[in-house]
Amino acid sequence: MSALFLDYINDSSRVREFYRQDYSLEAVVSFARQRPALDRAHRETLCTVLDAQQRQWGANPSSVEKLRAGAVAVICGQQPGLFTGPNYTILKAITAIKLARALGDRGVTAVPVFWIAAEDHDYQEIEWAAILDRDSALQQVRVNLSNPESRPSAWLGLGDDVVDAISNCLTKLPESEFQPEVRDLLMTSYKPGVSPVDAFARMLAKLFEGSHLILVNPLDAELRKLATGTLHQVVRQNSAVRSALLARNRALSKAGYHEQVRIDEDFSGFFAYRGKSRQPVRPEELSTDLWLSPNVLVRPAMQDAIFPTAAYVGGPAEIAYFGQAAAVYEVLGRAVPPVVPRISVTILEPRVARALKKYNMEFTDVFRGRDFMRRQAVRTVQAVDIFDRARDRMTSELESLRPALDAVDSTLVGALDTARQKILHQVETLRTKFVNAEARRNETLERHLDTVGNSLFPEKKLQERVLNITSFLVRYGLAFLPRLEETLSLDSRAHQVVEI
Repeated sequence: MSALFLDYINDSSRVREFYRQDYSLEAVVSFARQRPALDRAHRETLCTVLDAQQRQWGANPSSVEKLRAGAVAVICGQQPGLFTGPNYTILKAITAIKLARALGDRGVTAVPVFWIAAEDHDYQEIEWAAILDRDSALQQVRVNLSNPESRPSAWLGLGDDVVDAISNCLTKLPESEFQPEVRDLLMTSYKPGVSPVDAFARMLAKLFEGSHLILVNPLDAELRKLATGTLHQVVRQNSAVRSALLARNRALSKAGYHEQVRIDEDFSGFFAYRGKSRQPVRPEELSTDLWLSPNVLVRPAMQDAIFPTAAYVGGPAEIAYFGQAAAVYEVLGRAVPPVVPRISVTILEPRVARALKKYNMEFTDVFRGRDFMRRQAVRTVQAVDIFDRARDRMTSELESLRPALDAVDSTLVGALDTARQKILHQVETLRTKFVNAEARRNETLERHLDTVGNSLFPEKKLQERVLNITSFLVRYGLAFLPRLEETLSLDSRAHQVVEI
C-alpha cells in the first residue's frame, strides 16, 4: 500500500496538508450537521431517479424516502465486476452501511449509497472473477466484454458466454446445500443482453436486501443534469484546476510521497463521449458543449454535487487519490467530506485455521513467503532443529581456532571468517534441500500449504483484492453476509481477521 495511505491511517498529522478533514466518527457527525441542505427541487429530482433505479434492480426504495426527507449520504463506489468482483467491493458496501447506521445512532439520519462506476471503460477490470475451487485451488471465471470503442460499462451487454461462466463457476465450487440459492442469484442477475451495471446492481440488491443500501447508476440523464453546474465550473476554471493539481503533486513529492495520478499540461480532468466511445479530452478541446465525463480526480466533486455527502468510503488507492482531488475542491470553493477507509478483512475458514494450527503457523506467516511456510510446516513433522544444532557446533569449533590463528598470523583470522561463512552457507543449503525434499515426499503438507496460501494470500495479494464472494456464499449460504457485517468492526485503522 502507498506510503500516503499508510500515513493517513497511522499518523494523520503527517498528511494534514493534503487531508483537511479527520475521518473519525465525531468528525463525520460534525460535517454532516454543518453541510448545506439540498434545495427541494434538486432533492426531488434525485429521489425520483433513485426510486426508479431501486425498483428496476429489485432493491428496497425505503432509504430513498429517508433521503427525500432530508437524510445525508455515506457514499462508496466501485466498477461493476463480474459476480461483484473482488471482495473489497462487498467490504465497501458493508462499511458504508455500518457508518450510516452509526450516524443514525448519533442523531444524524444517513443512508448508505453505492455509486456504480458505470462510466468507466476499462472492460478488462470487470470481466473476471476469482474463486477457490473444491480443492482450494485458485481459478478464474471470465466473460468477454472486449470492444473496440472504449464504451462505458453501462453501454456494454453481457454475451451468451455469461451462462457458461455461471456454470463454470458453480461446477468448480464445492457441492453444498447452498448451491441452488447461489445459482439462482447468479442466473437472475447475470443474463445475456443485460449490461454489466444492471447485473451487478441486481446481485448487490439481493445480497444486501434489508440493509437499506441505495444503488446508483450515475449515467442517468437527470442525475447528470444535477452535476452540470459543477462540471461546467471545472471547465471554466480548468487552468486553475490544473495548476492546483500540479502544485499539489509537487507538494506530495516534497513530502516524500509519489504522484498518485499523473498530471501534466495536457490534463483536463475529463473524458468526452464521441459516439459510443469515451475518450480523454485535452485542455484546448474542452468545452461545455461536449458530453463530459469526469476522471478519478474530478468525480468526487461531481458526486458531492448530486448527493448530500456526509462521508466518502474508499480503499487505499482512492484515499491516496483524494490527496490530489482535494485540490479540485479548493479551486471550486467546496469542503472536502471526510474520507473514511473501508473495512479491510481476511476471512479465515475452518479448514484453513486447522492447517495453520496443525503446522504451528500464524496468519501473518503467509506474508513471509512460501519458503518460510514450508520450513515452518516441515519443522512440525521433522526434526529440522538438527541443522541448527549442527550450525551451532560448527560455529563453536571454528571459533576455537581463532586465538591460535591470531597468535601465528593475524591475517588468518579473515580467512577463518570467510571459511565459516562458506560452511554455514552450505549447512543452510542442505537445510533448504532437506525441507523441499520432505515437502515433496509429504503431498498432504504441500496440499495444505496450497490451501493456506490460496485462501489467505492469493497471487501474493490480500484475500479481499482477489477472491469473489461466491467462494464463501456456496460454502456458507447467503446468510453469510449479514453475519459478516455484524462481526466486523467499523474501526478501519487495522486489518481484521474473521474466523468463521
